[in-house]
Amino acid sequence: MKRNTLALRLLIISSVWVVLTLMVVGLLLIFLFRSHVERRFDDFLFDQLKGNIAASEISPTDGVLHMTWVPSNLRFHRPLSGWYWQILENGTLRARSRSLWQHTLTVTDPGIGTGLQHQILKDPVGMTLRGLVENVTLPESDASFTFVVAGPVSNIEQDVHEFSTMLLITLLALGVGLVGAVFFQIRIGLRPLARLQQALAETRSGKTARLPESFPGEIQPVVSELNALLDHNAAVLERARTHTANLAHALKNPLMVLTNEAHAMKGERGCLMEEQLENMTHSIQRYLSKARMAGANRLPGVRAVVGTIAEDLRFTMEHLYKEKDLDIQLVGLEEVSFQGDEQDLQEMLGNVMDNACKWAKTVVQVRGERTANIWRVIVEDDGPGIPEGQEAVVLQRGRRLDEAVPGSGLGLDIVRDIALLYGGALSLDRSSLGGVRASLEWPAITEAV
Repeated sequence: MKRNTLALRLLIISSVWVVLTLMVVGLLLIFLFRSHVERRFDDFLFDQLKGNIAASEISPTDGVLHMTWVPSNLRFHRPLSGWYWQILENGTLRARSRSLWQHTLTVTDPGIGTGLQHQILKDPVGMTLRGLVENVTLPESDASFTFVVAGPVSNIEQDVHEFSTMLLITLLALGVGLVGAVFFQIRIGLRPLARLQQALAETRSGKTARLPESFPGEIQPVVSELNALLDHNAAVLERARTHTANLAHALKNPLMVLTNEAHAMKGERGCLMEEQLENMTHSIQRYLSKARMAGANRLPGVRAVVGTIAEDLRFTMEHLYKEKDLDIQLVGLEEVSFQGDEQDLQEMLGNVMDNACKWAKTVVQVRGERTANIWRVIVEDDGPGIPEGQEAVVLQRGRRLDEAVPGSGLGLDIVRDIALLYGGALSLDRSSLGGVRASLEWPAITEAV
């Protein structure tokens, strides 16, 4: 999982919350278990204490305390077992469990009327005891008797330790299960975002024009807004293209009239006007083309298939140059795509193919290939070619090497401008067929994985 992602943040927050919750629950369960064990421990001591009190009586003959029965619990018979009882009369020992042997537990006299008390004691070997102490007055006796029953605190600690160990293992297994469940829940819950990313990549690469309307309710509003943005961009582009076409149509006739008038004029003024009108025509054509392309440049959802457009252009060129009976070959164009407006691709490829057909003798080859992240369409002909060192001159605006061949010299310059706007390039060199090799290239959009 990558760093600084929404999934990682959710996983960390959920994991911390799960760990803290399990820690609090674990401590609470241990506290409750300890309270339960201490209560059961005290209940056992209380029952033993009350049994000792019930078994105690004063002899009517000598006024001495006697036990009518001895508690039968074996823990109070094993020497120094940690389980003890004793009876004191005004601080003097009167009876004790066999487990004490010849020893006596040191207790604090609670005093008459104080009721049952808990005391922490020490046995003869230094073991910590939890004891119940009660001062009782027996019938037929004016003396007060202190009854003591105690057991080892280590029994409580051992039970709590065993429970804590089992609880820790259980909570660890539960924590791992909960964190794993959170992980898979996040992966499944965020899967629509991965679908949205893929859909956006497909739209950017031109595979689709809009995002699919099949996302969960939490994401669908974002998808709807993105689709609305795509529709708005498409509408703005279409409106700009319409205005561009209207402007070009409005300027066409006036410029044509002025150009004809300039041809009719004699002398230096006519030549000057004709030159300026030609510059004006070139500039208008150039900048209208740039304005038209700016809206479509890398527009999401716009992609043209080169193979289809090349087939249409071949049909056009075969009819346009039917007297030359050219063999126009299309090779490897099926997979080539252009992430941009179809009209821009038609203008670029049409100008390059027209230039090749114009100079070719018998063969024109249009070949597609991909190198790394670059799509390249290569157009070659078997014409006379370009003299060495003149390739850059041909690409200059309005320059032609042979003035006898019809044309304005703007075609390749416009192709280069369009290619540059799309991050591509146009280059010319010698073809293996003998003529010109025009290489038109543009970036290939990386497909979503």
